[in-house]
Amino acid sequence: ILKYYPRQGDRLRGIAEGAGVELSMLMLMISLEASGFSLGGCTSLGVPSRMMIGEEPVLARNFDFPIEFTEYQVVIESRPDDGYGTLGCAIIPSPGILDGLNEHGLAVSCNFAYSLDRPTCIIPLSITIQEMLENCRTVGEALEFLKLCERGGYGTIVTLVDSSSNIKVIELSPHSYSIREDEDIAIVTNHYVTESMQKIELPKSAVYSKKAPPELSGKRVHESSEKRYMRAELLLRKHDRLDESDIISIMKDHGEENHPSDLTICRHIPYHNTIRSTIIYPKKMVVETVFGNPCERGYQKFTF
Repeated sequence: ILKYYPRQGDRLRGIAEGAGVELSMLMLMISLEASGFSLGGCTSLGVPSRMMIGEEPVLARNFDFPIEFTEYQVVIESRPDDGYGTLGCAIIPSPGILDGLNEHGLAVSCNFAYSLDRPTCIIPLSITIQEMLENCRTVGEALEFLKLCERGGYGTIVTLVDSSSNIKVIELSPHSYSIREDEDIAIVTNHYVTESMQKIELPKSAVYSKKAPPELSGKRVHESSEKRYMRAELLLRKHDRLDESDIISIMKDHGEENHPSDLTICRHIPYHNTIRSTIIYPKKMVVETVFGNPCERGYQKFTF
């Protein structure tokens, strides 16, 4: 972190000083993210302006993580002296965000993936994404940054949307990347779609270890990701154009039988619960967030 992202290193030192803890302790706390703790969650959607009734591109994401982390979530507005301002969602004490936007209307969401690629450096994804938002104005600039930057810890799938309604998905591992092509709407869960990245992915037949929590033990790792992807695809096909209520309806969906589970977009399972749902409007620079399951409460609006 200190070598490749010194600006974020300064931010970490400031957090440590302000909290009255040693920098090494702070590094230990954020290493949970860098180690890929609790892989298996999140559903993201990127919808272009031409498919929205309000002609505003939208990026939506459900963040699925152990339910114990719900109370450690915050919305952060950042105004660095030598970078672009950012607004987005983080988990204390991380210095960076996992979904949000910057003052130029570049929006991002991140989904963990099952890469077998081993890292040579350990850097939490939120730090990489924060650095990207502080330096990039468009989807094109962000793609170039992510292709060349130092990253490590686990695989991830990043969805990018900007105020001009450009939408791209880039699949990443510590040493490889692939950009999805010809997608009108971005649907992202936790499995790679591009052929090159599937070659370095955990096999589709892999199951959770018997040491996993009881609700996951022995289950196929990719099952939830595939089910959520297909369900989102089905729900989006029902609309020629969407409005905000349609996006919210998809994010709080519990399947055809309306039965919440590990396999639904709005997930209800302690180890992979939906602990945050976020809808980002990059043109009007608005972030709407609900802490907890979106089926149980309303979204709060945040702006710069």
